[in-house]
Amino acid sequence: MQGDAVNTSILALFKLSAFRRFVGVIVPAAFADWIDFIAIMALVSYSWGMGASEVSAVLMAVMLPRVVFGLPAGVLVDRFGAGPVLILGLFIRAAVMLSMFFFAQGLWTLLALVFLKATVSATFMPAQQLAIKKLVPSNMLTQAVSVDHFVIQSTKLFAPLVGGALLAIYSAHHVFLLSSTLFSLAALICIFLLSPLGRASAGEQTKEEQEQVSILKESKAALVFIWKTPRLLLGMEMICLFIFSVFLYEAELLLLFKETGLREWDAGPIIGAIGVGGLVGTYLTAKIGDRVNLQMLMSIGLCLGGLATAVAGWLPFSPVRFGLIEQMGIWFFGGMFSSIIAVPYGAILVRQTPERLIGRVSSVGDMMQSGLTLLAIPIGAFLAELWFVSMPFFAGGMLMVTGGVAGLFVSASIARKPEVEQTVSQELV
Repeated sequence: MQGDAVNTSILALFKLSAFRRFVGVIVPAAFADWIDFIAIMALVSYSWGMGASEVSAVLMAVMLPRVVFGLPAGVLVDRFGAGPVLILGLFIRAAVMLSMFFFAQGLWTLLALVFLKATVSATFMPAQQLAIKKLVPSNMLTQAVSVDHFVIQSTKLFAPLVGGALLAIYSAHHVFLLSSTLFSLAALICIFLLSPLGRASAGEQTKEEQEQVSILKESKAALVFIWKTPRLLLGMEMICLFIFSVFLYEAELLLLFKETGLREWDAGPIIGAIGVGGLVGTYLTAKIGDRVNLQMLMSIGLCLGGLATAVAGWLPFSPVRFGLIEQMGIWFFGGMFSSIIAVPYGAILVRQTPERLIGRVSSVGDMMQSGLTLLAIPIGAFLAELWFVSMPFFAGGMLMVTGGVAGLFVSASIARKPEVEQTVSQELV
């Protein structure tokens, strides 16, 4: 390990110049991702006046590449290193968004460009995880993952506001141009990280790893590693259960608000409360994550998040009306518990996985989550149609609570075994 004492100070991370530059890369990239998504949806729904089928086609073009190309993307990251993959991916996305500005005049052209961008984006998450592993001391990995998650949560909270304001003044195509500029800025900053984030030296790879030349063999190595690493396997199972549970009901949120008597414009403050809760949960996890069992923390988050979801689903049946403020409070805690699940998973992944495998292992998790998302959305819609709007919330909440209780027992069993933490690159420490 790179330090015996646990360091819970997030500010200490920013003393590392390379980590500061890394944050300078992910902030504009994450912001660009969200504002161009908002612009794409606005273009299809409002400017072109298209319906649910066309919107669903856009969502499929966004999600499907992460399922289909997830493992090859991870292999690419492990073969060539985080630096080159991040830089090339950011420049390609900048070019794609510039192409949208000039050429996205019809649905099929837009879908092709969205699919291309999503395919390139499939490499970004595993490259981010590898970058964190290489840039940050092992006693600060939880805090680094928390900062990464904090950036994502912040952009989810503020990008819709900024995107909406921009679309009120400019066309969606002008937002594409801004997105291209932000991706280009992130790529230019990333150039200064090329040296520390370059490809791992041959000495860091085993002889067996060097002999593996096919994507199939390299992917199999990641799957075998996950299966033989109990802490990582449990964390991956719980994050997949969480994602499946959330997307059972996420598409029905607005319908639930309507059932509880809220007005359509009340959705904004509630979504904001979820985002703020996520930021608070991220901060709390950064402070305590290295002092507690991360798998148990995820299990507790699942139990409490499941209860909050079930309570939200019960609101239409409540004899006492819950107003906007009360519902904001419930969803605030829901957002907080979601971060208490997601941040520990990221920390488990980077702590348990060696550098030579982290791209592939991260891609396996991302691919499974994306696949479960595509599966959960129609199942949730079916449950709502077959019974009532609250049913997906009850089902998702029950799954989370059940998984959380099971996770507590399994993590207690695993905790009796000594934890073997992989060595972290010493380059910038």
